[in-house]
Amino acid sequence: MYIKAILNEADFYTKRYGIKSWKTIYIGGGTPSLLSPEQIETLICGLKKSAGDKKIEEISFEMNPESLDEKKLIAAQKSGVDRLSIGIQSMNQKSLSAVHRPCSTKKILESLELVKSVWKGRLNLDAIAGLPEQNMDEFLLSLEKIISFKPDHLSLYTLTIEDGTALAKRIDEGETWDADEADRQWISGRDLLLKNGFSQYEVSNFSLPGCESRHNMAYWMQESYLGFGAGACSSVYSFEQGTSGLRWTNTCDIKKYIDFWNGGFEIISDADEISCQKIPRDEEALDLATEEYEFLMMGLRTLFGADAAEYKKRFSSLKWEGNLQKRLEEGGWSELMKKGLCGYSEGRFSFNADGILFLNSFLCDLI
Repeated sequence: MYIKAILNEADFYTKRYGIKSWKTIYIGGGTPSLLSPEQIETLICGLKKSAGDKKIEEISFEMNPESLDEKKLIAAQKSGVDRLSIGIQSMNQKSLSAVHRPCSTKKILESLELVKSVWKGRLNLDAIAGLPEQNMDEFLLSLEKIISFKPDHLSLYTLTIEDGTALAKRIDEGETWDADEADRQWISGRDLLLKNGFSQYEVSNFSLPGCESRHNMAYWMQESYLGFGAGACSSVYSFEQGTSGLRWTNTCDIKKYIDFWNGGFEIISDADEISCQKIPRDEEALDLATEEYEFLMMGLRTLFGADAAEYKKRFSSLKWEGNLQKRLEEGGWSELMKKGLCGYSEGRFSFNADGILFLNSFLCDLI
């Protein structure tokens, strides 16, 4: 029922926006690995068919180590998935237990050994610096174990304390957590990845040469994207469709989502504007100023940087008249350049590996 609803939604939006082919497909959220092998094939093949079943640059599938198995890996591979993404976080059992991760290091190792023997495509893994019960040596040992399984892409994050979580409550009650130590671990982890042949191409993402995530690059280069499923987010930018931009988030109520797309789909088959208002989703209009700031926020996350020509093409009507350098000076770009933290090359403004650590404060000055 749920997969049918997703495919109905995909069919609707491909007609609504005249989509002839997908550039990339990303099936994420960790939970896709709860699907059966048959459901995996039905979902992937159905999504491919919704836009003409043409060649797709990249199909990624996210799995949790506790729920993947050989049959699921084979089903994903058979359906055309060429990039597998597995959330690891840590090889330290004390740290996993401290953040209530429902997976043991034993199971993680078993799953990675299985992937090593079965999987033939690209492999994304991740690690988190600054987890509780994890000192610097333990963190680096954990990261070395992750690297030993030869991923060609690795996401390295610093732990974020989310309000309302059990960890946040423990910290409020006096448990020690050192944000500076978390940052030190991240920097040491970055250096270890660079030493092992990875290149940092985005704030938190590292890859071997030529193995960057094409799907994620679409976000960072501010390309429109469509998300299908309960809670999925979509963004359609004004400069790609010639009208005002729109972002929406589907209802998180799975029953409401399924009931609509499996029952009410025929009502909206004409795909007109009035029909779209009936879809169970929350909408946000994207004005040009919002799109402009997001262009900077996303582009500067990458080591490729923000493209001056593209900025001029999209945002000449705003007060900076399409002059990206003038815009960036509001954050003190020239001063940062003198300090060797950023630069300009081949039409792009970008931070380097040291400068990108100051990205958040720079973006705050641009608001």
